[in-house]
Amino acid sequence: NKAKNKYVIMKKISLLLIILLFAVGASGGYGYYTYVLNEDDESSDDEGQAEGNSAPSAKIDPSNPKIQVNSNINFTASKSTDPDNDELSYVWMFEGDNKEYGGEVVERNYPNEGEFEVKLIVFDSEGLTDEAITIVTVVSNYQGEFSGSLSEGQTETITFPVQSGAISLDVDWNLSDDQQGIINLDPSTVDMYLEDSEGNVLENATGEQEGSGSWSIIDDRLEPTGDYIIVIECTNGEMGYEIVVNVKY
Repeated sequence: NKAKNKYVIMKKISLLLIILLFAVGASGGYGYYTYVLNEDDESSDDEGQAEGNSAPSAKIDPSNPKIQVNSNINFTASKSTDPDNDELSYVWMFEGDNKEYGGEVVERNYPNEGEFEVKLIVFDSEGLTDEAITIVTVVSNYQGEFSGSLSEGQTETITFPVQSGAISLDVDWNLSDDQQGIINLDPSTVDMYLEDSEGNVLENATGEQEGSGSWSIIDDRLEPTGDYIIVIECTNGEMGYEIVVNVKY
């Protein structure tokens, strides 16, 4: 009987230990799932805040402008938008300038030729941002004046630059017959050619005698950049020339 009672007691203790282990396990599992749910809830709250406000959209106007050296230009952020209609603020940064500038409109002056970066950062009232970048190209019109004289069989080549962004090229010439006063001679004549930097003949005039003339080139015919040339060939007599070249940007 004593052995039987001892066996019953041990069985009860074992059963209690098993129940206790399950309780501890259940408690631990419950705590684990509670932690996961709390983390999800916190993440959902953050997502809800993010979805409640959207970032602005930055835009610089004008975009990729071309201006003359020493000209003033106004950059504006007025075309920037915000889907939530938040109040916007602006920060401008200009290549070659270590300062930052605020305001919707900023005026700049560029004293040197080249290409310069302009950056705009737009902030909404919640601190979300967007940025835009554009390039301003600073150029100066070109004017060249050339003169000389040629005898029959001689050739003169005049070279001048055409840069990116040229909108027009004008060539005006005046020819003078250096044989004036000599009797019974045929008039002096020259052939003239205008070529772009790739060797394409843009304009030509053959058998030109004393007098004036001009060429005008615009738009996509000026897309090749580099050195353009005017070739003058004296085909008869002696000819003096004066040529003015204007390239506008």
